[in-house]
Amino acid sequence: MELKPIYYMLPYLLFLLFVGTGAYGQQAKEIDSTFNEASRTLLVVPLISNSPVMDTGFGGLGMYFFKIEREDVASPPSLVSLYAIYTTNNSYIFTPFGRFFWNEDKNRASIGVGTLRINNDFTYDDQGNDLRLVYSEIRNFVTAEYSRKIFGDFYLGMLYLGTKTKYKFDQGSDQENDFARDFFAQNGIEDNFVSSIGLNLSFDNRDYPYYPTRGLTFSIRPKLNREWLGSDNDYIDTDYMISYFNSLQDNLILALNISGGFASGDVPFDGYQNYGVRNSLRGYEAGKYKGRNMIASQAELRWRFYRKWGAVAFGGTGSIWGNENNGEEEFERAWLPSAGLGLRYMVSREKKINVRLDYAIGVDGNQGLYFGVMEAF
Repeated sequence: MELKPIYYMLPYLLFLLFVGTGAYGQQAKEIDSTFNEASRTLLVVPLISNSPVMDTGFGGLGMYFFKIEREDVASPPSLVSLYAIYTTNNSYIFTPFGRFFWNEDKNRASIGVGTLRINNDFTYDDQGNDLRLVYSEIRNFVTAEYSRKIFGDFYLGMLYLGTKTKYKFDQGSDQENDFARDFFAQNGIEDNFVSSIGLNLSFDNRDYPYYPTRGLTFSIRPKLNREWLGSDNDYIDTDYMISYFNSLQDNLILALNISGGFASGDVPFDGYQNYGVRNSLRGYEAGKYKGRNMIASQAELRWRFYRKWGAVAFGGTGSIWGNENNGEEEFERAWLPSAGLGLRYMVSREKKINVRLDYAIGVDGNQGLYFGVMEAF
């Protein structure tokens, strides 16, 4: 993918400037003061996004922060949100989500449902030749999780994940559609339902989950996928994540993150780890690189340079591997570095919520522009 000139970013920079100085910035300030006593805050953020896989998208994010128990000063604010976006390559995402804290942060829960269609157009280097795959992923999912503090800052919980994925071949030319359909058939890649239960062992002593300035958090989540749960395949997969935050100065934060996962058994294509998903590393087409095993590490320096304005610099690297079928090795990659810069504007001082604009670059022309809310990790 060819890098776009710097003027490609100007509409997003101007949009962020409008958010920071225009009517919306004033609205956010009024909402914070209005709901401060009851610890309730409503934020509605219009979004213009651009990513390597979905092109330019338009939509919005609504977030409502609240306290389940008003007298509970130890728990962070709970959150319900709705994210919706439609893009210029006819991809879309619609996801309601909730995250809940109560009983002095002894109980944590989350629930999310969603539907999405991602129209992929990937090009791989196949022994010096270009291999192009044009296909769509249509996915519906539900996820639910509950954790209870067991001692200190350790939590133990249960989770469920159900995902139905369907592949379609109707976004390219007849030749491109037929080639991708035949490639999937030859490699046994087909529509799939994943249904799993699992455990979540985590530790979290961050000072604030939505914008941490110090502390450590980690989690490991082994999940059992079985036919008796409705899954089409029997396998085990495990995700892991660790993040560390340190305030170098009052306005300067160092954030470090390692994340990834591994899987064994009859792992379907939809059960593979996806590089570039969950902000594992920005700058890559989410889903282009897939494998049974993945690891990604990144560092981010967050600088608040003027009132509500901030900037970040980030970089990292990772790898994805472990595929077994002929042809699937095209999805692997041993070394995937990334680096980038970003701009921040704090739309809610009370809840410390940032609007962010990030530009990231990887290898082989991979790059991406990301407009979102809250930090990458």
